[in-house]
Amino acid sequence: MTQLEAVRRGDLTSALRRVAEREAVAPEELAGRVAAGTVVLPANPGHGDLDPMGVGKGLRTKVNANLGTSADYPDADKEL
Repeated sequence: MTQLEAVRRGDLTSALRRVAEREAVAPEELAGRVAAGTVVLPANPGHGDLDPMGVGKGLRTKVNANLGTSADYPDADKEL
């Protein structure tokens, strides 16, 4: 199960709690950001022994990418 799937089920995983602790935010607030798609937690059971980090808006680790325009990605506006 991914971190997003866990959040959608209402589960606050240990990885989510660890990232929330590291970022000094409440786990519930971080879960809301994950659900909104502004934060990604690339920490799933298949990743083995790791110290999870969050990536995204409002966190220390960010990724900036030029992905073109929405015309290049017509499905970008569709809700998941």
